[in-house]
Amino acid sequence: MSETLTAARSARLCAWCSGPIPDRARRDSVCCSKRCRQARHRFLRAAGYAESVTGRALRLAYADPPYPGNSWLYRDHPDYAGEVDHAALIASLAAYDGWALSTSAAALPAVLALCPPGVRVASWHRGERPTASRRPLSAWEPVIYHGGRQLPSATRRVDSIACGVSPVTTLPGRVIGAKPPVVCRWIFGLLGAGPQDTLDDLFPGSGAVSRAWAAFTGQHDASDSGPGRRVVSSSR
Repeated sequence: MSETLTAARSARLCAWCSGPIPDRARRDSVCCSKRCRQARHRFLRAAGYAESVTGRALRLAYADPPYPGNSWLYRDHPDYAGEVDHAALIASLAAYDGWALSTSAAALPAVLALCPPGVRVASWHRGERPTASRRPLSAWEPVIYHGGRQLPSATRRVDSIACGVSPVTTLPGRVIGAKPPVVCRWIFGLLGAGPQDTLDDLFPGSGAVSRAWAAFTGQHDASDSGPGRRVVSSSR
């Protein structure tokens, strides 16, 4: 019996890094270490929880592809597939009830020209980069969004957020451009997302958006499973 119990405990995987939980850990431990436990707690708290909404469940999508001209930054990623065809990507988003697409300030005019009528542009102010430059450096990133759900007027929603960026060294599989959980929650809010909705994370990369979505909709088990379903090639 003791050998069976030991084997079962050894098979447990960390809810944050997916590594094995040590045999010496408590029976109710879901993380392999204090570092992972604290990182997971901070992430889930920042992702927040969705408010109850009425109406049918929506099928939503979020696309955070390599920004035009910057795909080379991800050439070592297993899902790397060169430059993303933004025209094809945006056309595929028409199948959803609502969607959001992140891009760069420099690429915004070209990407916006590919979008259907009715899209809106929100802004994430991530702060300046502490470096000298001959030209002004972008301190913000646009998020193009379309559709989604209208919420009661008492709900506070804004199309601009200020959230500084610092390396999230505790995020498993972290890649360049991974969105912080606070920004993920804000994007979900742009679409009026509710706990009954589904979200396709089209460029999962590190899986941060899928983790945030699972926490936001109360799917704690799903938040421990890592990256979500990849629908379009090239990850971020």
